Amino acid sequence: MNHRELAEEIRKNHGLSWAESSRILETVIETIRAQVKQGHLVRLRNFGTFQPRKSHGKIRAKFNASKNFFKR
Repeated sequence: MNHRELAEEIRKNHGLSWAESSRILETVIETIRAQVKQGHLVRLRNFGTFQPRKSHGKIRAKFNASKNFFKR
């Protein structure tokens, strides 16, 4: 699933326009990116954790899926 397909699912499930759902998704992604870039841990309950890691002098995000991720 790519960005467009995920935005489409948000649109269908919440009665939004495609532009609105795409902006919401982009806001979520950018917020996670900015927080990890600043060195913060981002934990989304029942989804997973984005953890900042330094690699070759750059900050990277490591994602660990929640143990409850596939229980739904």
